[in-house]
Amino acid sequence: MMGRWRYWRLKTKLLFLTLFTSALGIALVCASLIFVENRNYKKQLESELHVIAGILAEQSAAALIFEDNEQLTSIVSSLERINTIRQACVYDDQGNIMTSLVGIDEQPCPNVDQRLKMGFVDDMYRLLIPVTLDNETVGRLYLISHLEVLHGHIRTFVWVAIGIGSVILLALVFLALRLQRIVSEPILTLSNTAERIALNHDYSIRAPVSGADELGRLGNTFNEMIGTIQQQNLRILESRDNLEKIVDARTSELSMANRELEAFSYSVSHDLRQPLRAIEGFGQALEEDCGDQLNDSGKDYLKRIRAASVRMASLIDGLLILSRVSRQPMENRTIDLSHMLREITDELKGVSDDPPSEIHIQQGIQVVGDSRMLRIAFQNLLENAWKYSSREEKRVIEVLATRKGHTIAIEVRDNGVGFDMRYIDKLFVAFNRLHTPSEFGGTGIGLATVYRVIRRHHGTISATSEVGKGASFVVKLPVFVDQR
Repeated sequence: MMGRWRYWRLKTKLLFLTLFTSALGIALVCASLIFVENRNYKKQLESELHVIAGILAEQSAAALIFEDNEQLTSIVSSLERINTIRQACVYDDQGNIMTSLVGIDEQPCPNVDQRLKMGFVDDMYRLLIPVTLDNETVGRLYLISHLEVLHGHIRTFVWVAIGIGSVILLALVFLALRLQRIVSEPILTLSNTAERIALNHDYSIRAPVSGADELGRLGNTFNEMIGTIQQQNLRILESRDNLEKIVDARTSELSMANRELEAFSYSVSHDLRQPLRAIEGFGQALEEDCGDQLNDSGKDYLKRIRAASVRMASLIDGLLILSRVSRQPMENRTIDLSHMLREITDELKGVSDDPPSEIHIQQGIQVVGDSRMLRIAFQNLLENAWKYSSREEKRVIEVLATRKGHTIAIEVRDNGVGFDMRYIDKLFVAFNRLHTPSEFGGTGIGLATVYRVIRRHHGTISATSEVGKGASFVVKLPVFVDQR
């Protein structure tokens, strides 16, 4: 009942409360009237019996003195005209029965010397009074009256009370139906207005307000609140439009600056290659044609110039690749990554004098992406594993793949020197190196290029390592429907 109460309409709740309270009040009033009527009617019945008994006792006194049973019988027989008298018995002063009036149940007169219950007992009223003459007791009179008249009167009173209460309740139902609208209509109108505003997002709607009572103040407060929301919403929309314009302008400026920067980087890198080739070529010619004319210091300087030009060329190649992966359009297709990785390792074996002891590449790894870019990314990862495990006696490189949900994770790990995880935030930033050039060669651009390639494929890359215990790079790429 109480659980369903929450889902009742407001009109139903008000009507139910009004009728329940009214019905309870009517029931209590009827019960009180019935109780009072029952008590008053009993007192009236008891008084009438005492009057009748007193008259009979007065009339029977002389007959008892003279033991005139015929006169006593005549006096008692007069009670037959009173329908409520069930039994009447006259006793002398010794307790002997002188005469009696027996009702339809023909009960014998009781022994008055024994203790008898008087008053209202069960469905009867019992009365025993002395018969006196000149203040001397000459006998006793015993009367029993039934209460059927009392019960009939109370039943009639109950039905009358129920009838009057029902009529009053029907009148209250009619009044409650009319009056509950005074309270429920403004609240229902306010609720409908709130639903319209929430459904249409139209904050120009206002709730009708009538009167200055609490409901009127509630309507005014609601309208003021909607007005405040409308103004705030307008300011938010204006701020959003202005912010979108600012973001568009800044994005356009940033894109233009980025394109100019990439074009500048590409042009500079490309233009620097020509003088570097000249330096390298003339350095080689100087070493071959005039090497015997240089002393040891000159030869050392010439060697350093040629090494620097080679390192500079590697840096320019790295910058060109980094610039190309950012500007190059994507050509996605399904790639047999296992086959690609084996090709890369074969190429590395061809240029390396000391290949790793074990290279394990999981079979059947397939991804979707741009094969040129992914080749650059995984070639950098394998070259790093190749390079940083070069000092180990037994070098092991593994490539494993696991698929989970809509993602495939490819792990490239080695048992090389590893790196300190405190510098993990610098690992994929260009020109940041975690090892000195004297330990391992490199440009510091490779992992930045890998990061940019994976991001263009909507993937992620992460790395874990421990110094002296190798490193693990995990590339996560999305799995497309055709790839499942």
